[in-house]
Amino acid sequence: MRRNWQLCALGVLVLGVGLAAQSKPQTYKGLDVRVAGIERATNVSLSDCPAGANIVRGVIKPGDTQEFATVKVDFAVTPAFKPGPLAKPVLHAEDGKTFNTAQSFGDIGTTQTFSCNFSFRVPKGTKVTRLALETVTIDLAGLEK
Repeated sequence: MRRNWQLCALGVLVLGVGLAAQSKPQTYKGLDVRVAGIERATNVSLSDCPAGANIVRGVIKPGDTQEFATVKVDFAVTPAFKPGPLAKPVLHAEDGKTFNTAQSFGDIGTTQTFSCNFSFRVPKGTKVTRLALETVTIDLAGLEK
């Protein structure tokens, strides 16, 4: 019995840590938006969101002073969502610079939940602070691994 309680407590702790590593949800044009994390890489997929036929990749050459900051974003479609054009996300850095992505939103359709990775070419070591979708701003503090 004691062992089961310990395993249950460990599971709750792990779940809590996983949830703490996500941003607070925001609503953008009928989509619930939550940033799940940020990773740095030199080779990334630049597929549209949700992923479709676009299979382009982004590659940073060895020795380049830039890298990709890839922001994983989880979406949930709410009843308020109406299909239509959605703005590309913009990444903001601590030094006030902004970075654009080559990726766009595709046809969201009837998919109820989906995740996307938006990649931004930034100088190595750039401290990112927030992700913006038009009027919605998501704080990225504490989300980088």
